[in-house]
Amino acid sequence: MTDSDVPLPKPLSFGLKLLFLTISLTQIFSFQTTAHQTPDQVLKTARAVRIEKVPPKIDGRLDDAIWQTAPINDDLVQREPDEGQPPTERTIFQIAYDDHALYVAVTCYDSEPDKIIARLTRRDQVFSSDWVSLNLDPHHDHRSGCWFQVNAAGVLDDGVYANDYHRDTTWDAVWQAETDINDQGWCVEYKIPYHVLRFSPQDQYTWGLNVSRSISRKNERISWVLIRRYVRGNVEFWGHLEGIKSINPPRHLELIPYGMGRVISESDEPLDPFGNAGLDLRYGITPSISLNATFNPDFGQVEADPAQLNLSAYEDQFRERRPFFVEGASIFSNSDYDLFYSRRIGKRPGRFPVPSEVEVLGQPDATTILGAVKVSGKLPGRTNIGILNAVTSPEYAKIKQGDQEEQFLIEPLTNYFVGRLKQDFGKNSWVGGMLTAVNRVDAESAYVQMVDWDWKINDNAYLLSGIMGLSQTEKRGFLGHVEIDKNKGIVRGQTHLAVVNPDFDYTDLGFQRRSGQGRVDSTTYFRLIRETPWWVLRSGYIGMMFRRNWNYQMMPTSRYQALWLSGELSNLWDGYISVGRSLPDYDVSREVTTIDPAGWYLSGRLYTNRNKMVTVGLRPSFSVSDDGFSSRWRLSSDIEIKGRSNVVFGLEPSYSHRISYAQWVSVVKDQADQDRFIYGELDSRTIDLTTRASISFAPNLSFQLYLQPYLAVGDFENFKALVAPKTYEFSSFDLGENRDFHRRSLRGNAVLRWEFQPGSTLFVVWSQNRHGKLDRPAAEDLDNRAFSNILDTFSDAGSNIFLVKLTYWLGI
Repeated sequence: MTDSDVPLPKPLSFGLKLLFLTISLTQIFSFQTTAHQTPDQVLKTARAVRIEKVPPKIDGRLDDAIWQTAPINDDLVQREPDEGQPPTERTIFQIAYDDHALYVAVTCYDSEPDKIIARLTRRDQVFSSDWVSLNLDPHHDHRSGCWFQVNAAGVLDDGVYANDYHRDTTWDAVWQAETDINDQGWCVEYKIPYHVLRFSPQDQYTWGLNVSRSISRKNERISWVLIRRYVRGNVEFWGHLEGIKSINPPRHLELIPYGMGRVISESDEPLDPFGNAGLDLRYGITPSISLNATFNPDFGQVEADPAQLNLSAYEDQFRERRPFFVEGASIFSNSDYDLFYSRRIGKRPGRFPVPSEVEVLGQPDATTILGAVKVSGKLPGRTNIGILNAVTSPEYAKIKQGDQEEQFLIEPLTNYFVGRLKQDFGKNSWVGGMLTAVNRVDAESAYVQMVDWDWKINDNAYLLSGIMGLSQTEKRGFLGHVEIDKNKGIVRGQTHLAVVNPDFDYTDLGFQRRSGQGRVDSTTYFRLIRETPWWVLRSGYIGMMFRRNWNYQMMPTSRYQALWLSGELSNLWDGYISVGRSLPDYDVSREVTTIDPAGWYLSGRLYTNRNKMVTVGLRPSFSVSDDGFSSRWRLSSDIEIKGRSNVVFGLEPSYSHRISYAQWVSVVKDQADQDRFIYGELDSRTIDLTTRASISFAPNLSFQLYLQPYLAVGDFENFKALVAPKTYEFSSFDLGENRDFHRRSLRGNAVLRWEFQPGSTLFVVWSQNRHGKLDRPAAEDLDNRAFSNILDTFSDAGSNIFLVKLTYWLGI
């Protein structure tokens, strides 16, 4: 039977039933919408006035002439804690402009100015402080926007909104703001150059606008336009900024050259000094389309990836941290599938494996990125565009074959391309398409094309979304996914149905956890929401989830249902508790299929008030299998101590203990030269002592420390061979090997960051990566006694990197 002959009635029938049930329930509960109120129906408007003479001096004092005459806006309302009520403290804002920039003054009156919380942190880490946020939608498309946030200590934070409410915190623009704390409260004064804002030229402008304020000690948040809790939307509800006319958006060129010096010190190896230079470029092709390029980039100041113990058949997914690939990445994203995973660019080389019979003398840890370019912005007619292209160099391993040393190609010269279009239509709906291409010299290429859409119905009460995709490598595959969401009312929910062909493969430039395995999956969840306070509960919801996955041969691979309760208490503690039940499934992740027994899952989370000096979070989880043997429990914690106004210390310890009756080991040949699929009983434990510390000496000068001591041990015994595929029956097998493991590592870096002028930064970095293991661990090395050795990671062999990097911003 071919894949095309496989019938789909069971999952399709199940998914359609769930879809019908969801629609029916949303209709049944649609009359219970009185508890939900839409944001302010009266459109608010603020006016900007032109500065005819001297622009204000940006110092936060607000004693310039323009602020004595500019119109005052003061009709803000509470969002937290008493939604819709008048604020406990008055706030006013004023807006002015000239030919070059937008100027905003915000006065935050406070009846107890000595209690204003002005926490000094590094840029983009404004938290547990009094702050003001200026939100602008220069395109006035009700879908995109940007925010400029400043806390009372003068720390800046900025970012962009995509698709109405998705926040992208990676955007860093060059703008100014200064604050002043006085006996009436505190003030902030903004200067936003027009080159920071993307907008098309017009005679007169109308922009989206909202202004928000946080009073930290009262846990109070207020805003000019109220965006109510549990409303799915943001930019679409903003008010209007009017009065701006006779200005021209500039085509701005930014050059950011860098120079770097680095020394690598490894155990028993001589020092390895290295210097490098490169260039980042940003150019406004049009007023609403910008080009970013990087030549010979270096990301030495980026934090290291965390260590993890992976006993599954799937690769780990790590967060992108490199600024060029992080900034503006939202245009390339899809909420359901990672068709573009930028960590593929510059990955560890290994397209061509080194022959096993040769000795490897050395090979690079990462592929060199020669250059990359990115174009993004908005075309006329409400069309969003994103293009990214990157080229990586060929990489070689140094090998020794006999007496001969030579270079062996392990990664070819490669070009990576991503193209994205999104066409807005209606009220905050869109349809889009994306193409990814990986072209290698003298090696196989890979392509993926997809179309996706978000159609908001009945003023965003419902959302119909989906994706259809095709891939082409050696084979051709397809993907289909359709989803419906209910976003308003007391009862909300979602259901989706997806079909993925076994040959649909996007791993070359995407992240696909199960490539080569087709699937049909259907997931439905409901939430019963309580928006108003009750007893000790400020807000919360009860949720239910049902998931059914099959592979392409209609074998169930995941059948799971869960019930959870989530909420925020009146003392601003928050958390959830969840209980779930999995049904017997098939594990198709290995060379042979086995039964995965049913089991129970219990997890939770509890966090104390995040605005307090000390915040504690606990995240326990526990699972147990019906096989009567396997179980897992894990306890993670977050402890954050905000010492003085400029010091933050964080400890993120975690401990896990996993017992598995049938942990995959390998495939071996028996005496009859037949494949035997070997499993073992595994008792494994991990401990992670991630530590972070931050000291800010000024808004533009900070020091961060990150350390992760990590230890993982595993005790294998009672090896066994699978009796027959698609069973959970085993027979004893003498593997003749010791598979026990005791691994530890220490990863960390320390970064001194000085932004000595806007956009220009000096980094002084120390990074280290240490690792150790025991080849034949004893019994005391495989249980909790081993954790006393975690401090040995500080003396294990490894590498130290010392780096100084200078970037200099030139605005032309």
